[in-house]
Amino acid sequence: MPPRTETMLFGAVIGGAILYGSVLGGQFGRTVEQATAAMGFAVEEIELSGNTYTPVDDVFAALGLDGRRSLVSIEPVAARASLTDLPWIASARIAKVYPSKLVVEVGERAPFAVWQTGEALSVIELDGTVIGGYAAHPRLAALPLLVGKGAAETGAGFVATVQQYPAVADRVRAHIRVGQRRWDLRLDNGITIRLPETGVERALERLVTMQDELDVFGRDLAAIDMRFEDRTLFALTGNALDARKALIEAREDARERTRRGNRI
Repeated sequence: MPPRTETMLFGAVIGGAILYGSVLGGQFGRTVEQATAAMGFAVEEIELSGNTYTPVDDVFAALGLDGRRSLVSIEPVAARASLTDLPWIASARIAKVYPSKLVVEVGERAPFAVWQTGEALSVIELDGTVIGGYAAHPRLAALPLLVGKGAAETGAGFVATVQQYPAVADRVRAHIRVGQRRWDLRLDNGITIRLPETGVERALERLVTMQDELDVFGRDLAAIDMRFEDRTLFALTGNALDARKALIEAREDARERTRRGNRI
C-alpha cells in the first residue's frame, strides 16, 4: 500500500514584495519572520505522508506550524530533529517549495506487540524497545499482547514459535511471561495453557494433537498444564467443579438408596 499523503491548506495570505531577512545566531528574527509571512511566504500548504500512528497535530506542533509560520524561517535540519523527537517517528525529510508549500515525509517505527506491565500498556518494537503508550488504533488492536516482566525482550521468538501452530495461535489473546522463565498462553475463551521452560515446540505439538482428537479448547476447563512431558493436567472451571461435585453426590445418593433397598 503506498504511503498516505495529506495536503493541508492554512488559508490565503496577503502577497507582496519579496523581503530578505537575516538569521541571527541561528535563530530567525521574529520581526523578519512576521514580515516574510505577511508578504507571501507564510506556510499555506503542507503535504504530509508516512504518519500512520502520529497525529497530524503532533507533527504541526513539532514544526511550530500555527498558521503564521514563515517558510523562510524553517530550517530543515532543526525541523527533522524536532520530528524525530516524537515517539513514533524514526526518520523525516523536509522540503520547502516556494513560495508557500512545505513537504514533510516521515518514517515511523514498526510496532510488533503491545506490552502490559501492571495496568500500563506500551507499544514495542521487535527487539522490545518501547515506542510509546498504547492508544486506540485498529492496527494496534491486532498486535500480539505480551504480559509481564521480561516479556518485551523475549517475546519475539516466543510469538514466532506459537505462530507455527495456527490451531493454537488463532485462539491466543495473551502471551504471559511467568517468573521470567517460561510462558503461559491465555486463549479467547479464558483457558490458560501452561507451557514448560524448555521443549515448548513438543508441548505445542501435543496440544494440537489433543485439540484435534478431543477438542480440549471446547471443554469447560480453566487451565491445561503442559509442563510435564509424561502427562497433561487439566484444571476445571468453577462451574465444572460444581457440576462434578453434584454428579458425585448424586452417585453417592443412588448407591445409598441401592444399599438400603438391598437390606429390605
